[in-house]
Amino acid sequence: MCRVSHVNMVKKLAGKAAEAAGTAAKKASKAAAQSVKRQVIDEVTQPLKNAAKDKLSSMTTGIKAKAEAKVQSVVKEQMKKEVKKKFFKK
Repeated sequence: MCRVSHVNMVKKLAGKAAEAAGTAAKKASKAAAQSVKRQVIDEVTQPLKNAAKDKLSSMTTGIKAKAEAKVQSVVKEQMKKEVKKKFFKK
């Protein structure tokens, strides 16, 4: 009788260990699948991201150049006004 209960305990322990191993394997395979999914998405979207960065960079460069040109023209006009005031004082 005592031997039977020990065998049952060992079977229960082995069952719990197998269940824990199965759960761990499921979690590991799920994590691996998620990782592969993320890699595939990154590979697919990477050209789009790069194109968007390039487009944004070219747009900001153009805007910056226009702003600098505008600032230079405003400064130039201001300098002209100051020179006129100095030479044509009344």
